[in-house]
Amino acid sequence: MLKVLYNFLIRIFYLPYFLIIIFRIFLGKEHKLKFKEKIFSQKFYRPKGFLFWFHVASIGELKSIFPFIDYYLKKNPDYNFLITTITLSSYNELKRAYGNDSRIFHQFLPYDSKFLINNFFNNWKPNLVSFVDSEIWPNFFLKIKKEKLPFILLNARITKKSFDRWFLIKDFASQLVKCLSVSISANKETESYLNRLGAKNVKYFGNVKLCSSINGLEKVKFEDLSDSFNVKMWCAVSIHPGEEIFCGKVHQVLKKSNDKILTIIIPRHINNTKKIYLNLKNMGLKVQIKNEKDTIDKSAEIILVNYYGAVTKYLKSIKQIFFGKSLLKKLEKVGGQNPIDAAKIGCSIFHGPYVYNFNEIYKYLNTQNISEEVKEPKVLAEKLITGFSSNFDKNSKNLYELNNYSKKIFEGVINEYDKFTK
Repeated sequence: MLKVLYNFLIRIFYLPYFLIIIFRIFLGKEHKLKFKEKIFSQKFYRPKGFLFWFHVASIGELKSIFPFIDYYLKKNPDYNFLITTITLSSYNELKRAYGNDSRIFHQFLPYDSKFLINNFFNNWKPNLVSFVDSEIWPNFFLKIKKEKLPFILLNARITKKSFDRWFLIKDFASQLVKCLSVSISANKETESYLNRLGAKNVKYFGNVKLCSSINGLEKVKFEDLSDSFNVKMWCAVSIHPGEEIFCGKVHQVLKKSNDKILTIIIPRHINNTKKIYLNLKNMGLKVQIKNEKDTIDKSAEIILVNYYGAVTKYLKSIKQIFFGKSLLKKLEKVGGQNPIDAAKIGCSIFHGPYVYNFNEIYKYLNTQNISEEVKEPKVLAEKLITGFSSNFDKNSKNLYELNNYSKKIFEGVINEYDKFTK
């Protein structure tokens, strides 16, 4: 009954979905040509040989599969990979990471209608399927099962709220999770929920996002500020409106002990830059809005970065990072940003109390003394002052333990994939 209702709703909402896609094109949030892959049947070239299909929603999930793609590209040069995504930003990131590699193919995931799904499978005929995170599309799941394909849900995440919703329709949810050959959970909570929903072969090794490598950072053109500025620096990343006040107060405390302080603030969304700028100015702080090609004003107290992709540029010179989207109560159930790149390059990491989306990762980093929760500007300022005189050694025992743990997660996941690739 629920399956019938779902497909009825899928038909009803096709037109609104179509119109939303068209509107998003004008906003620059959809590809001007490839958007058709989401809403129309398309014809694609299917490469010969083994085709490994990964589906991810957005950039965070996409980056989490790079280590596994790299592993199999090296191990099996004849393998091909189809990567389906939903967001334009993830498509652009895939192009940046793999360029014109002839073994990597991309399509935007079609709307979850039977007609488009049948066309998709007629085109691609994948040999192994892996969805990432919380991507559950009923018609795709049922089609994969019908095709008798090995199907792995990687780094599965189910919150209590979403579990409660799925439990209301447990029979339907159970039908979907039983389509999976293996469910690899991101945390113990999800492992329990999957078992309660009737999933078979549930595994837990740790959060796969810990497997990210710093190798990709070697391609980044670092902007090493330490050679140009005789100042103490720290960086606040992924700042949401309201969190800049906290950062401004930290800067004011730091100035009391050292007037040569440079605070770099990178907003989560640059459309908030003007609002953040005005709030910091009202605190009496000298703020520079820095666009990508701008030089830094050496008289500025706070640099407000106004472009995307800046974070990794500063990692080598700024070793103390505060991750935002973690301070405001309203972010309690959606808070947190991925700190792994910063952790693996040897940064000292700070965050607020609301890191729900990366709770397990932060718990682990906290136990390794790589990250630490802070709630008060004065407390963070004191820790930064201590850090300014520290020697950050990325080959320290803590990072050694982190890399070993990451390796164990990676090997556990690979072992599951290998069962279907040999």
